[in-house]
Amino acid sequence: MSESLPSRTGQLVRTALAASWSMLSLGVFIPVALLALPLDRRQRVHDVCSILWARGILALLGMRLVVRGAEHVSRDEPYIIVANHQSLLDAAVMVAALQPLTSVRMVARRNAFRIPLIGWGMRLFGHVSVDPRSIRASLPGLRQAQRKVARRVSIVFFPEGGYSPDGRMRPFHNSAFHIAARGGVRVVPVTLTGTFDILPPHLTVPVRGGEVLVTLHPPVGPLEDTHEAALKASTACHGLVEAALPPSRQRAAERS
Repeated sequence: MSESLPSRTGQLVRTALAASWSMLSLGVFIPVALLALPLDRRQRVHDVCSILWARGILALLGMRLVVRGAEHVSRDEPYIIVANHQSLLDAAVMVAALQPLTSVRMVARRNAFRIPLIGWGMRLFGHVSVDPRSIRASLPGLRQAQRKVARRVSIVFFPEGGYSPDGRMRPFHNSAFHIAARGGVRVVPVTLTGTFDILPPHLTVPVRGGEVLVTLHPPVGPLEDTHEAALKASTACHGLVEAALPPSRQRAAERS
């Protein structure tokens, strides 16, 4: 007990600092990026600000970001990016890892856009709102994602539709792969490792700091614009992402 209490207190302090950075920095970054828009139609100021925002959160939480496979992504090509989803931290990790490589916008649940500052910034700069409970309600957001890919912006999906409750991967929804097929762009599968152990979905304060590994796999596609091709790509990408998880997670998935 005497050893765990200082550790717990330290994580509470880190969480408070990260939350403060998240809100206060957005109070600066959002106006700066908005003021730059008339001369910055490609929103590169937004991209730089989002990198600083995300990496600040990770640093304050004591997280070390490691990116492997960066050579598979080029700023000259837009992608559909699909990743496993383990933790509330995943979005910040994906921004910190991918935004320096290719301009990305996130697909997020509609209720995230109602959060003060974060949600406002997401709406202003073209992140995509969907409702996993309703395909019809998600259609406007999915059409928006299609338009953004056509404008050479990469779109990040968590195609499991929500956090994994135990770190094991769930099946992928296929919307991301249909968008890739219709847009004639390739799909980059990404494996996130470590965020579940740092901040499991049932907690609001990280258990500890530590290393987070982002593994970018070689792109898949371009895909034929057929339902069968999208399903085949979904299965292939799920397998690539799952195969790069720690062996304990793979064994748990095999037992389920």
